[in-house]
Amino acid sequence: MSEEPILVIKDNDSTIGIRARVGEEFSEHEIQLSVILAYYWDNDLPVIENLVDLFESSVKRTINEVIPHENLFLKYNLITDDEISQASRFEIHLQEVKADDQNLRLDGKILALKGLSSKEEYSKGILDKINILNNNESEVEDWRVSDSKVEKLVEKNIPTEKKISFKEFARQQREKNSN
Repeated sequence: MSEEPILVIKDNDSTIGIRARVGEEFSEHEIQLSVILAYYWDNDLPVIENLVDLFESSVKRTINEVIPHENLFLKYNLITDDEISQASRFEIHLQEVKADDQNLRLDGKILALKGLSSKEEYSKGILDKINILNNNESEVEDWRVSDSKVEKLVEKNIPTEKKISFKEFARQQREKNSN
């Protein structure tokens, strides 16, 4: 088995699966969509922005478990059908992922979600199955071709946060609040 690090994005009807593998060692995490979406809608939180943040942090955590690193570099295109706060669908097209300076091979580069505008649409079954494709963009709907498409190139360095004890966290919070 190859020692080349690989990041795999996979799906089923209700989850986004993120798996990092180096040789025989692997880590896997899943995002449970119905629970996350219900939480965002019930608390009037911006759905797509929060899903993208959750996706990024899940990728970071998954990779960090097999390749400990200081910085994760993510480069992707974020495509929505409207301004991000009003969008009901989005796609993430991963282009590059690096843990420090180590490139990861990508398997499942496109994540596409639809029907995210309201819980009514979701409960009526309008949220289609997640489409995660391996370079086969012909299977993705042509909504991206319309004038309402909003595309943004995102490049992020996500640093690894230093782990601290609860006691140290509480002390830092007291200091922060006393200022």
